[in-house]
Amino acid sequence: MKTGKFISAILIGLFLSISCSKEENDLDSQNCVTNCTEIVGKIMTDNGTTPISNLKLTVQWDNIPYLGSGTIRTKATTKTDSDGNFYLKFFINDDELDQGVFRLFYEPLDNKKYLRTDLNGISLFQITRDMTLTKNHNVPKKAFLNLSLLNLNQIQSNDSFMTEFSYPDPSEFSQSIGGEVIGWNSESDQNNLIEIAGNQPINLKIYRTINGVSTTEIETIYFDAGTTSNYTIDFNN
Repeated sequence: MKTGKFISAILIGLFLSISCSKEENDLDSQNCVTNCTEIVGKIMTDNGTTPISNLKLTVQWDNIPYLGSGTIRTKATTKTDSDGNFYLKFFINDDELDQGVFRLFYEPLDNKKYLRTDLNGISLFQITRDMTLTKNHNVPKKAFLNLSLLNLNQIQSNDSFMTEFSYPDPSEFSQSIGGEVIGWNSESDQNNLIEIAGNQPINLKIYRTINGVSTTEIETIYFDAGTTSNYTIDFNN
């Protein structure tokens, strides 16, 4: 089979599997009285200090394997209050105990204000009946970095040059995005506008391998959300 036909077959199979999935509404499970599963927490920004209010959250269960069909079942929904707090309660059915996974989603946020708003799922692990799970979650706001890279033309074929922008999770929080690693070479653009996390610390790591010698430079940086800042990194220094 030619590559084009093979890829087309995969895409057609994926489309058919998704289209064959069945969506169910099980919001009545929120009326449970005994053996309920509870999820409590808060949705925040600015490194876990500023609440995101009136944000809709939804719990879903699905048993859809990779490239397979199955069921997507909505279990519970709520909105955050003025302090970013939320509370969800639902009953886990028998078929949900041993199959599938639970996921917590929040509605997409303003992509002009927040970083990577498509990453709006929160993992729920080892969830079962008659338990309370606390999930505090931080969504970074967006800042911009005018990154200037010097002496890229001196990168040789055996050299390497990478930057890693990592965003540490606030204490007792998960986070929508952990950072980004970017590799550079002699043909990369010298000037780059990068979207990064604002209003929270960023750990910048610079990895260089020059003439077989590898080094790592680490620095903590901070930028105000909604602003554009200039930053320069020299391959040689």
